[in-house]
Amino acid sequence: MPRPILFDTDIGSDCDDAVALALILQAPEALDLVAVTTVSAKPAVRAEIAASLLGLVGRREVDVCVGCAAGLAKPADAYNWFGHEPDCIADAELAPISDEPAPERIVRAVNETPGLEIVMVGPMTNLARALELDPTLPERTGGVTIMGGHLREARLGAFVCPFGIDYNLCSDPEASVAVLNAGFTTTLVTADVTLKTWLTREDLAAFDAGTPLSRELARQIRFWEPVQRKIFTGMGGDLDADNVSFLHDPLTVQALIDPSALHCEDLAIRTAIEEGVLRTREAAAGEGHAMRAATEVDAPAVRRAIVARLLAP
Repeated sequence: MPRPILFDTDIGSDCDDAVALALILQAPEALDLVAVTTVSAKPAVRAEIAASLLGLVGRREVDVCVGCAAGLAKPADAYNWFGHEPDCIADAELAPISDEPAPERIVRAVNETPGLEIVMVGPMTNLARALELDPTLPERTGGVTIMGGHLREARLGAFVCPFGIDYNLCSDPEASVAVLNAGFTTTLVTADVTLKTWLTREDLAAFDAGTPLSRELARQIRFWEPVQRKIFTGMGGDLDADNVSFLHDPLTVQALIDPSALHCEDLAIRTAIEEGVLRTREAAAGEGHAMRAATEVDAPAVRRAIVARLLAP
């Protein structure tokens, strides 16, 4: 049976959220999408982006709910907003956007759907607010899979990334501490592995020649590629010339569909804010919280699997 999931996302900035949502929609035998909740700056625009992708593939029954526009302790301008986000609304009839706020929808989904798993590919704010509404959520949630964490070493070529490269957890660190210390059954798909995986120009050409969904992904990738290159080379990183988009969020979804290309370890993780930066540190047994973390990846294999699924009719 497909695993029921709620997808919490800051879709619209980095195109990887759209690719991840498409991957979910292309895996109905594995994942049953119950709802999409949006978070980060201008979450209503992000909801329209998600609703347009759902509308494009005829999935108008999936709830789309607008979430938090500011962090627990940080203002909305602490979140990324690049300006191209409204252009990522696909040319399709939008799936309905609910009036129910995202934190309330998360609580209701957990209550109504036994075994529900939450896939978090943006800041942790919505789930932290949901915990304020119902602190018992960890006891009744099937699991939380997060694109986040920086445990050992994250590289961009020869450049070793500083801690803080993990935007999802670091953009609202107070929310991340609340979520990671709440007692959910948690899987982290870390920056250590996601920075090793990306789509290529050959993949982009294949998307252009593929389905309406893959063509829409190609359109959004082209908005993001120059932004990605400016960000990472600006910090001193070396980006492969063939890298059109990292697969951060799709790799997180693939961890639910087929984790065979990932090496995961059961670790004790201690989470804290240190000098303003959210840190996820490995701890001694009996300390911190038990989590499963992806620490290595077969990047060519996972890219092939993701691309093949996205191109399937």
